[in-house]
Amino acid sequence: MQFIKPIIALCATVALGACSLMKDELDDCPQGLTVQFVYDYNVERADMFSDHVGSVTLYVYDAADGHLVRMQTEDNTASAQPLRDPNYRMTVDGLPAGDYRLLALANQRQYADLRQLPGTRYVRDGESEGMTALTVTLADLPARTAATAISQQLDTLWHGTLRSSVTRADDASASPEGGVGQTVTVREHQLTSCVVSLVRDTKRLHLSIRQADDPAHCDIADYDITLVDCNGRILWDNTVATPATPTEPTEPTITYTPFARWNTYYDGQTGQSLRQRPATDDQLEETAHADLDFNRLMLRGPQEPTAPALLTITHREDGRQVARINLPEILSQGRGAFEREHYGAQEFLDRAYDYRLDFILVGGQWQYMSLGIHTLPWTLRWQNVELN
Repeated sequence: MQFIKPIIALCATVALGACSLMKDELDDCPQGLTVQFVYDYNVERADMFSDHVGSVTLYVYDAADGHLVRMQTEDNTASAQPLRDPNYRMTVDGLPAGDYRLLALANQRQYADLRQLPGTRYVRDGESEGMTALTVTLADLPARTAATAISQQLDTLWHGTLRSSVTRADDASASPEGGVGQTVTVREHQLTSCVVSLVRDTKRLHLSIRQADDPAHCDIADYDITLVDCNGRILWDNTVATPATPTEPTEPTITYTPFARWNTYYDGQTGQSLRQRPATDDQLEETAHADLDFNRLMLRGPQEPTAPALLTITHREDGRQVARINLPEILSQGRGAFEREHYGAQEFLDRAYDYRLDFILVGGQWQYMSLGIHTLPWTLRWQNVELN
């Protein structure tokens, strides 16, 4: 006998008891969706939606032609914070019976407030159009080929899709289980409940530099730090918009620079860590620090038209290049800390969001580099074998 195993979605249709028993009261029955939002697509594998997200917008599209049927937003405010309730559900009333696809965009703060802020911010386009028209762009980027620089802290962006129980193939997919291809069915006189899973697109890197041969002198003011990438626009399916060919670029190159720079000092005589330089350099270790925010990182191979995201450290005085690394390639090695999860390289880049790189310099160039991951007591160390 041959058995067929069905695919079971996590969208459960809940019929109200009173509606199913009394036919003459069907017109009074609620009809639509209740949506739970989760943010557990992270290395902690814990739902952090209520702790991290302050504003979420749900887009409901007709599954047949992709046109927008409903757009609904819920925010935390000074007077009410509904999203902080672990039991929060968004109710979308009155949807006609039919099949729908769902997308969601979320931020830490109200999107309406973000649009009024100066400087770099996430701006949505195509909200009232069809599903494939929805995009999110870092504000004020030029429309085509010019380069631009970003040196500010970014408000966090999440992208969400309908979750299902379809088993994820380990193919370096960047989406949580489910995705934009999944549909949810709304039936007459019934409420349908479903789950939308969020992926965090905004990343942060904390970088530190130390001198092994001159530990008392390593001032952050002596270094220029840049991350160059083509990742300023997120498309409807959470892919990064990139040029079709190297000779006809259609997306701007972005140079990210630190939004925060500072030094710390370890006084070996007293055992204290200080933010101000002590009077003597005896047994002193100075460490340079910088923090950068940037948009979603993508692994790119040598045959792709867009170059990989490159992190460069340059000495200001003489222009000497201290380090130049393929940042996604290096950061993706952090998945080794989660061997039992069998993360693909791109999946790990999308799950993790807070990285640390420590550079140890010898003779003005990096000799060792360590990678750390936020909340995890784990590091991976490289030696620069190209140095003599």
